[in-house]
Amino acid sequence: MKPFFRKSLSFLIGASVLLLQPFSTRTAKSEALDYISCYKTYLPVALAPGETKQYRIYGELCGQKNLSKTTVHVLVSGITYDHNYWDFPYQEKHYSYVKALTKAGHATFNIDRIGIGNSSRPPADKVTVQSNAFILNQVDQALRDGKINNLKFKHIINVGHSFGSIVVIEEASQYSGADGVIISGFLHKLTPKLQNLVQFLYPAQSDSRFSGQNLPNGYLTTLPGTRGQLLYNQFYADVKVINKDEKIKQTLTTGEGETFFPAVTSKTSTKIRVPVLLVIGQRDNFFCSDNVCSSKNVTASEAEFFSSKAQLQVYVQPDAGHSVNLHSNASQWYEVAAQWSDHFVK
Repeated sequence: MKPFFRKSLSFLIGASVLLLQPFSTRTAKSEALDYISCYKTYLPVALAPGETKQYRIYGELCGQKNLSKTTVHVLVSGITYDHNYWDFPYQEKHYSYVKALTKAGHATFNIDRIGIGNSSRPPADKVTVQSNAFILNQVDQALRDGKINNLKFKHIINVGHSFGSIVVIEEASQYSGADGVIISGFLHKLTPKLQNLVQFLYPAQSDSRFSGQNLPNGYLTTLPGTRGQLLYNQFYADVKVINKDEKIKQTLTTGEGETFFPAVTSKTSTKIRVPVLLVIGQRDNFFCSDNVCSSKNVTASEAEFFSSKAQLQVYVQPDAGHSVNLHSNASQWYEVAAQWSDHFVK
């Protein structure tokens, strides 16, 4: 297998569905309570054009009333994460993109990518960047066509993290299914640390987290106890978050690994014709030189990968490591995402 893989908000630089039981959550806003409705859904999907829809994608559609009149953010996690990355089951006030964006008036559709969580687990070599992107396009189309909870969305933003950002880029470049794109935890930069990620992976079947799940061959996960050093600036993260992350970690496939590496430096993103927001942790372990990124340097290095139609905006999350959602100041970039969405996608 190939190896792979400031507090200021002034970031504007340079088929059918099986609908399950709805559930509700409450989020605090000052002393008032806002009620957010969510619907758990399974969407039948195919892995490639011309194939049958024999697999299923799990998703949670959340928002306040009149969802169809809002912009929906389709949330695509990175490798070894599922939908919990965007709605982390610990101190949701600080670590939930879903709660923050729905409170701001947007809707979210938080999915488990193919091969992880509650979604189907096809053979490992079939789960690739390309199959993920094709599935994301089917998700976008289902949201536009009203096939998810009978709601038709006019405006869609695809939001990715890490590997999920590659998927979002591939979808926007090949299928143009969204009206805006947010990519986080990713730069077009192949660093030694990224190439060495394979050293921290082993077969998921060997991990007690996945015992009894009968995972197909070629499904991998991170070695126990390594997520803190890989995915966090541990000086700016809650140890309880890191420990919870270890307990609910997910998988990746050999197919994803082999297709991710070439995609990192690909210029397919120059085909994107909708607005793009790029978010990176200032101390992202994989992409920041000497573990430090600046808005100036990121903007300069990423400019060649996007056309003028992308209107590329860059926001560097202070002190955050790779998993920007799971650092102590995550709510700052959620606010950036909401403001950018209101300004660029309407």
